[in-house]
This record gives sequence, C-alpha cells and structure tokens, in this order.
Amino acid sequence: MDIHRALVFQIRWDAPPLDWLLAEFRLLVNESIRIALREDIRSRARLARAAYQVLSRRHVVYKQYIPAAFEVALAVLNAHRRRLNRKRRSSVPFMRRLMLKAENQTYWLDRETGRLRIPVRGTEGVQLHLPLSEWHRSFLSDPSWGLGSLTVVPGKIILVVRKQAPKAYEPEGAIALDTNEDSLDGVVASGGGMVPTSLPLGGVRRIQATHFRRRRRLAAKKAHDRRVMRRLLSIPKSIVKSSTRPPSPACRSSRSTLNGRRRPAQCVAPGAEIGWARCSCA
Repeated sequence: MDIHRALVFQIRWDAPPLDWLLAEFRLLVNESIRIALREDIRSRARLARAAYQVLSRRHVVYKQYIPAAFEVALAVLNAHRRRLNRKRRSSVPFMRRLMLKAENQTYWLDRETGRLRIPVRGTEGVQLHLPLSEWHRSFLSDPSWGLGSLTVVPGKIILVVRKQAPKAYEPEGAIALDTNEDSLDGVVASGGGMVPTSLPLGGVRRIQATHFRRRRRLAAKKAHDRRVMRRLLSIPKSIVKSSTRPPSPACRSSRSTLNGRRRPAQCVAPGAEIGWARCSCA
C-alpha cells in the first residue's frame, strides 16, 4: 500500500507547443470516449487494442500520451455509467477543459532546481521551472518519495508523489487485567506462553467499608436535625412587616428628575421591596 501526496504548482507559461499539446490530448480523450461507447469497452487493455493504432496514425504526439488518454477516458465513462445505473439523467460525456496527464516515464524533473521537461512529439519538448517552496522541497528532497503522474491544466501543474506506507504495528504480546477490591489480577500472553500476575491494592476493601459505616452513622445521626429550619423560623416579624411599607418621600424624590423632567412612577419588580425598607430605616 502506497501513500500519495499531490504537489500543486501555480505557474504561467508562454509556450504555444504546450498549449497545442493540451488541446491535442483533450481530442485524444474525446475520441477514446466515443470508441469505448461504440464498442462497449470497459478495460484499458481492450481499449488499447481497439484504438491505439488508429489514434497513433491520426495524432502526431509523444506516443506515451495515448495510454494516458485511455485512462482519463475510462474514468469519465465510469462516472457516466454509474449515473445511468442509479437511474439518473446523463448525456454522452465530452471533455471540454484543456488538460494533459503524463506518467512518470514520460516527463523529466530535476528535484533540486525544479526544472521540468515535457515532451511534445519526437525530440521536441517544453521546459518549465517550477516554483519550489519549502513544503515542496520537503518531499522532493526525500528519496523515499517517488515521482508519480503529472497533470497539466492552464495555470497549474499537479505532481503526484508516492511512497510505501509504513508497516502496521505488530504487538509482541497482550495483557488482560481485572480490577477487584483487594487486588489487580491479570495475565500476560506472548509468544513464549502466558504468565499470570497479581498486584495487591493494600486494604482498599477495609477503607471503603469504614467510609461506608461512617457515612451511614452520620446520616442516621442528622436525620431528625431541625436546627436550620428553626433558625429560619426565628426571623423577627418586624423585618417582614418593614418590607411591606410604602417608600418614604425621600426615596420617591430620588427618582424624580432626569434632564429636567420628572419621570413617571415605575413598577417595582418582585424582591425590590427590600430597597424601600432601607430607605424607610434611613
């Protein structure tokens, strides 16, 4: 199993041969789609046997681009057939966007400087300089990352790098534990056999029993304790009566004016009577 990463390079070029190659590759994909639909081809090998010679005579490009066009065409057709199987509307696919896909045997890349050579036909090719950032260099400078496919679209180049995934962790043994009140028991299993193990917890059962007895004795002792209730009931009635008195004139005048105008009397929220009691006591 391999790990893949896509390195994206934003780049502009002024190379008419490369623009012509992108348009020619799009034409290769569309013709491959029509041939695969007409002959109901679903595999890359069958499509290569049916269309490689025809497309090779018709298009004067680097010949390794033709199998790459087959791969793109079959991917588009698979999405089209999947929609039809789900009873969805789908027209005959047609690739409109300019693009080029090349395998790692097709192009050449200097991993230190970022110089890229893309062949067009025969010995003719286009050279570009990819803007390498520190993130790009962290992959390209590592020899464990190999080069994968290259995708070129207007204004962008996508380079896929891959490496083998690290091996999954393989344990050498297993430990099973069971927690009790007095001890922690378990077993250690490995290739050499199984070994039982036990760890005493040092009187945890006695501590828990003592705590339980003390809590139960305290709850029984305080079950009929009404001291807090008697304390609340012993509040003088004078405090309760003073909270029901109307506010004094001094308290009324404190709410009188704002910007030279008297404000109308406001409703008092529940619990605000304690403020009246303070004013009357003053």
